[in-house]
Amino acid sequence: MATAHVLIADITGSTSLYDRLSDQDALAQISTILAQMRSIIEDNGGHCVKSQGDDTLSFFGDAESAFKAARSMIQADWGEGLGVHAGAHCGDVLSQDSDIYGDAVNTAARLAALAKPGEVLVGDTVFEQLAAPLQALFVSMGGVKLKGKRDATRVHSFAVSDLSTQTVLFGMKDSPIGPRTESAMLSCDAQEWSLLDGESVMVGRSSDCQAVVEHPWVSRKHGIFELRAAQLEYTDHSSSGSTVITSGGQEYTLQRRSMLLSGEGMVLVGTRDKTVSSSIIRYSTNDLVPDQ
Repeated sequence: MATAHVLIADITGSTSLYDRLSDQDALAQISTILAQMRSIIEDNGGHCVKSQGDDTLSFFGDAESAFKAARSMIQADWGEGLGVHAGAHCGDVLSQDSDIYGDAVNTAARLAALAKPGEVLVGDTVFEQLAAPLQALFVSMGGVKLKGKRDATRVHSFAVSDLSTQTVLFGMKDSPIGPRTESAMLSCDAQEWSLLDGESVMVGRSSDCQAVVEHPWVSRKHGIFELRAAQLEYTDHSSSGSTVITSGGQEYTLQRRSMLLSGEGMVLVGTRDKTVSSSIIRYSTNDLVPDQ
């Protein structure tokens, strides 16, 4: 095992690029960007382990080099609608079959998933090794309980844009930074589902749904919970609608509309009757909690 500063950088906006261009042209543009990202990594003394899809995995011998590479990537002009977000963490890594593994890689991946376009998130293990002038460029984001870790990971943000403009989601206390959701838990009676970024749970009467709710007022595919871009979203697809109740008691009625969720609350599927427990999907999010 060796200690390394791991950086994962991900291209933002690649999906819409494929919508605008032919698959061949979009792939060519993404490949060009990935090649430029690899050059930035190497110019800063890093080693690019691999680039696949729309992200790169690399490691560096020191925190400053990793940060400067990330900063160059998020500040670059990649073209209309495209950007980069990144996560960095320091720790032990295992090298095997031209790849690297370990807690530092997993943590960097989770931080990259939480980062917004034009932002790099770093853990304390990277932040504390930076010189004071570089540390002064960061905003402390508080802590988040990452999957598989007993203690919360302290997170720091460097962003191209002003973080004070970011949106606060439903169910959270006022914050100038706004929450990021690392993972979410859903439950209905004795059933539970956990979501990480990119995962979803469909709710409805159909046996194809992960959360099957067998009531006549529930549509076959009534709604869907999705965790993407560090936000939990519920979308109602039904004619009877859904009711979202936050932990603060606010109620929102959705019918073929979407809503971002954070904190704790419940979604009443096709009914407003809180006594029908089998029609209630409870949610809770594991959020990056900003310092007060």
